[in-house]
Amino acid sequence: MDGLEATRKIRRQGNRVPIIALTAHALPAEAARSFEAGCNLHLTKPIDRNELIKAISNQLKNFKDNSSEFTI
Repeated sequence: MDGLEATRKIRRQGNRVPIIALTAHALPAEAARSFEAGCNLHLTKPIDRNELIKAISNQLKNFKDNSSEFTI
């Protein structure tokens, strides 16, 4: 199972947790496939560590702000 299929499975189960695609595929069509599968964000390698941390933080904040299900 690849990451996109795993994302589809997670979404079919009703889980709304943020999913960030981290891939070497930089073409716009590949990003579209990530979003169609249910990813919230599509980042391409190589990625700066600070950029990744910021992206994760933003996704968690957005999820927390829009979900009563979020707990740490």
